[in-house]
Amino acid sequence: MAESDRARWNERYRREGYDFTPADWLRDLEPILREHTFGARALDLACGGGRNALYLARLGYIVDAWDASEVGLEFLRREVERLVTAGEPVGVEARRVDLERSPLQPAAYDLLLDAHYLDRALFPSMCHALRPGGLLIISTFLWTPGGAQSSRLSNPAYALQPGELRAAFADHLGIVSLVEDAANEQAQLIGRAPKP
Repeated sequence: MAESDRARWNERYRREGYDFTPADWLRDLEPILREHTFGARALDLACGGGRNALYLARLGYIVDAWDASEVGLEFLRREVERLVTAGEPVGVEARRVDLERSPLQPAAYDLLLDAHYLDRALFPSMCHALRPGGLLIISTFLWTPGGAQSSRLSNPAYALQPGELRAAFADHLGIVSLVEDAANEQAQLIGRAPKP
């Protein structure tokens, strides 16, 4: 990640603070998230302040929470410390990582979550990072020409093109669910790694 991007995210977290309420769409996936046994390993890529990582930990996952923003990760570390002090231990390990330079370990995770971080170069290693039967969940922007995103996104490369998720993952994962919502300019994939 470029230093300017990291600085921009750090400034955004300093200015706006952080809300630990998990994303509604992730909570809606709780039935499929509970398929894995307690102690399953999860990776939250570009976790920001860690709201989704904490939610996964509360479901019983041991979560690696990676982000380039030390300010966002500090929010997460303080919240984990607060929860542990209050008697609610959560299995979250926050780590500052440049995702463009840090390889994903093969067969390391039962769940890999990518919420609104788009680096197409990571797509192959995301598949390889899953254990057999592991889930990949991607939820991000869908480019809709003339849509509201044109004013929200500084670069259309930060949004998926229609059909892009299917093209990238259908040969590597079983597609559990794929939604492209042009009206809300969102795309979501749930894919499962094949079992031997």
